[in-house]
Amino acid sequence: MLVGLGGNNGTTFTAGILANAKKMSWETKRGIEHANFYGSFTQSATTHVGYKYDEKTKRLEDVFKPINEIMPMVNPVDFDISGWDISGLNLFEAAKRSHVLEPALLN
Repeated sequence: MLVGLGGNNGTTFTAGILANAKKMSWETKRGIEHANFYGSFTQSATTHVGYKYDEKTKRLEDVFKPINEIMPMVNPVDFDISGWDISGLNLFEAAKRSHVLEPALLN
C-alpha cells in the first residue's frame, strides 16, 4: 500500500515494477536500455560476509555476497501494488503529470 500512489515516487515505483515484469526495452540517446533493478538495495547491494585465505598471496581477502542471496526476499515483480492518492487521476495520467518517465514509455 503506497500513500501517494499517483505522485512522483508512486508512479516511478509502479512503472519500474511493470517494466521489469514485462521485460521492457526502449530506445535512448545512448542506445537500447533494458529494464533492470540496478539501484534497488534488495537486488543489487552487497555486504561483507567474511574473509577467505588466498594460498597464492598468503593473505586474507574480503568476501562479499549480494543481499538477496543471504536474506530471503520476495521478487519485486511479484508485488501486488495498491495505494491511494488525494489526486483523482489514474496512474497513466498521474505518470504523465509527474514527468518522471520518458514520454515514449507512456504511449
